[in-house]
This record gives sequence, structure tokens and C-alpha cells, in this order.
Amino acid sequence: MFENEGDPDGVPLSKEGPSPADLKDANQLPPKSGLYHTSKPVGALFYKKALNESVIKNAGAYIVLGTDRPASDREGYGAWGSDGAASIDLVVGRMSSANKGEGPKDPSWVDPSFSADAARIHISELTDIDHNFGLAKAADDQSVGRSGIAIKADNIRVIGRGGIKLISGVGQGYAGFGKKGETLSKGGNIYQPSPEISFIAGNSAEDRVVWGGLFNSKERIRGLQPLCLGHVTRDALLEITDMIQQLSSAVLMLAMIQETFNAVLGIDPLREWVVAGSIAANTAGLTFINDNIWQQIINTILFQFNYLYSFGYKYICSRNVKTT
Repeated sequence: MFENEGDPDGVPLSKEGPSPADLKDANQLPPKSGLYHTSKPVGALFYKKALNESVIKNAGAYIVLGTDRPASDREGYGAWGSDGAASIDLVVGRMSSANKGEGPKDPSWVDPSFSADAARIHISELTDIDHNFGLAKAADDQSVGRSGIAIKADNIRVIGRGGIKLISGVGQGYAGFGKKGETLSKGGNIYQPSPEISFIAGNSAEDRVVWGGLFNSKERIRGLQPLCLGHVTRDALLEITDMIQQLSSAVLMLAMIQETFNAVLGIDPLREWVVAGSIAANTAGLTFINDNIWQQIINTILFQFNYLYSFGYKYICSRNVKTT
């Protein structure tokens, strides 16, 4: 098409192409579509703000600054007028799992829900963190009336490029706390030198009763058990395999002595059947005792190499994860 010719609609074309005014409609997104992070209408969901709360909200995401409040404004240490119960509640997707994941019906006024909200980071100066989040009892002392931080979502990833440390107990090298060191947030002493760390899959730490066999019909298995230390477990298994080796050597020596004794007893020119029995006994001993014992010794050595030494392909100690 030449420069002075027009398009079928009679609009002249130039070398520079259409002007911005000609493309203004083409550059527009569908209204209220949410594409490219544009605004999109949300349901008529209203948060029941407590009188002392400051709320920052945008597109279903909330930051609530207030006092400890796990649900309605009648619950939590903030409802009791407690001093030092400040909290920060970061929430997205309020009541998202209600109505089988469809969310609440419009319009709805909602309180915080530690079970139905989509994802949350909760920071509280004074709270019952285990009770509020419905956590299984892992130790004799649940966290009651302590500061707490909880993270809850469908899936959580904690990523540390340089490593991750999960630590319980007091910090080291802090001055001004006396000989007992760092205290709890309200001044209470941390009595245990190493407070527990509990990994609870399925949020259940209850004991299990299982069938224990013909002579022990019921057996109770602890739901929450301590982890094994890799090197200590390795050393224990090494000692067991050494004892198995000693036992195998003793049985092998006993078999060899018995074979020698059988050979001596087999020297009897007056009773031919004794010679035949001696030969049969020694043959059976070589076949079913000596060979099996040697095989047991070899298997024990291979077990040690495969599982109990760091060069083994099934080394029982983790090369990356450590615990105290």
C-alpha cells in the first residue's frame, strides 16, 4: 500500500503507523477482570473489627493490629483486658474453606477463624497458641499464657539457602539476665536446659493399642517418641554385629570340634556302620552348619559396610540433618 492511500475505512495511513488515539481501545483490559493485577470485585465479606484494632485491608488480604483474639471479640487475652497482649494478625482468604471451599455467602460478617481462613501468620505477645490452633498435646506443659508465633496454610515451605536451624532454649552470650540466662517473655524462668522439639504428623500424639501376638494380645505403643541419634545408633548396631560375629565364631569352632570328634569315633573296624554314620554326619555338618556360619559372617560384615559406615550406600546417619 502506498503512503497516500487509505485503509478500507478511509483513515489515512502513514509510515509511523496508527496513532495512540487510534489504539486506545485495543490497549484496554476487560473491566473488573483482575488481569495483570487490576482490580476485581470481591464478595460482600465484612470483618468484625474490635474497638481497639487497626485494620489494613486490600483485595482480601488483611493486617490486623490489636490484642490477642483467636475468634470473636469475647475471646482471647485481649477480651479479658490483659496488659501486654498485643498481636499482629496477617491473613489472606478469610473463611475460604467454609461451605466446602466456596466461602461464606454474601453478605457475611466474620471473625478471625484459625481453622477456616486460607493462610495466616499470627504473632501474639500473650496467647494460648496450642489451644487456639487446636494442636495435639506434645509435652506436659502446653504453651499457656506465653508469647507465640504461628504460621498456618495449606502448604508451608521454610527455605534457607545457607541452612536452617530449629532451636529451642535460651540464647547464648546475653548479659543482664543473671546466672540462669535469658527468661520467658513475661520473666518466667526456662527450667529445662533443652525444651522439647516435637514433630507431630497428622496432629495426633495419642498412644496406639495394637495386637501383640498370641502371648501378648494387646500392646500399647507411644504416639510421641524420641528421635534416635545417628552416631549413637550406629555404635549400638556395631556392638550388636560384633557380638553376632563372636557368636558365629563360637558356633563355627564348636562345629569343627564336633566334626573332628565324629571322625575319631568313625574309626571302628568291627562296626562298619559306625564309619558310614561318621562320614554322613561330617558331610551334613560341612554342608548345613559350616557353610551357613561362614555365610552369616560374610552377611554381617556386608551389613556393617552398607549401613554403619559413611561410605555405605545405605548409611543410616543423615549427611544433612542433625539433632541433639
